[in-house]
Amino acid sequence: MSGITAGRARADAPVKAPPWDPAPTWGPHGLLHRLELDGRAVADYVDGAGAPVFDARRPHLHPVRTPGGVVVTDAAARDHTWHLGISLGVQDVAGSNLWGGRTYVRDDGYTWRRDHGSIRHEAWVEHAPGVLVDTLSWLAADGSTLLTETRELRWAWAPAPIPGWILELTSTLEVACSAPVPLGSPGSNGRPGGGYGGLFWRLPPCFGVDVRTPVARGEESVHGTVPAEGASWLAWSALAAPAGVADDDAPHERPFTVAIAPLDDVTARDPWFVRVADYPGFGSALAWTTPAVVRPGGPVRRAFRCLVADGLLGDAVVGSALGIAQDPLDRRGQPPVFEDGAV
Repeated sequence: MSGITAGRARADAPVKAPPWDPAPTWGPHGLLHRLELDGRAVADYVDGAGAPVFDARRPHLHPVRTPGGVVVTDAAARDHTWHLGISLGVQDVAGSNLWGGRTYVRDDGYTWRRDHGSIRHEAWVEHAPGVLVDTLSWLAADGSTLLTETRELRWAWAPAPIPGWILELTSTLEVACSAPVPLGSPGSNGRPGGGYGGLFWRLPPCFGVDVRTPVARGEESVHGTVPAEGASWLAWSALAAPAGVADDDAPHERPFTVAIAPLDDVTARDPWFVRVADYPGFGSALAWTTPAVVRPGGPVRRAFRCLVADGLLGDAVVGSALGIAQDPLDRRGQPPVFEDGAV
């Protein structure tokens, strides 16, 4: 896998590093939990503690694997070391950068600032097969607590014969004091089309990318579309490059499909953010042009369903996996029992 080497400086220097730390190093992340299905590891949930401060340390999922072993996330990629698998981050949380890298400043553009905060895992609320619920603190650059988060992860095999598994991720943010906390982005601070922030999925090197929604296809057409306006899911099918292969003895070109859909009407109003040409990644933007505000008694909640699958799946299969009438996850916190062949 591409990314960091635990406990050592990178062999390939990052493209972007702050002037006060031109040769940063990365240490090991702590493993919070290994997501498994029938004894097979499909993702690691790590604490992010091994990253340098300017990466805005935060828990994330990496590596995430298809049932066939294809790794479909990247972390600490050379071009953006603060892209961390499947993660949640926001570039402007009441003035602190909890995304990583340079901060976009209105009228000045991207600027290196010592404004990086972090997100810290605090405690488990629920820890059972197929379900994790934990609490996290969103910390300002000075270490003070801005927000508290309750994060829920649920996972299960996709219904047969879909060759994949389903992940649901729900995040609820609440203020830690009596004052509102704005969540901003480069887009809300003046960069057109740059409203990233919230859930973001950094993919590994891949080619033959087919990114689409039910109403658009291709990076330029999909970027900025809104689930509530027809783009109800986003899918990314591609061939994994060698860096995305978990098994060195496996073929070096392996097809995969990942997809995501909002699980509620509020999340469905956030536009999709997509990059293909510059780097492979997509996300759901909660502050596209204006900040979202977490208020006392008014939490900000976002919820998603994701598909991780082998093969170049068609739109009908993606839609079935993400929008089937019967929830593929048992709400009692246990993975459902599917018939043989569900993998």
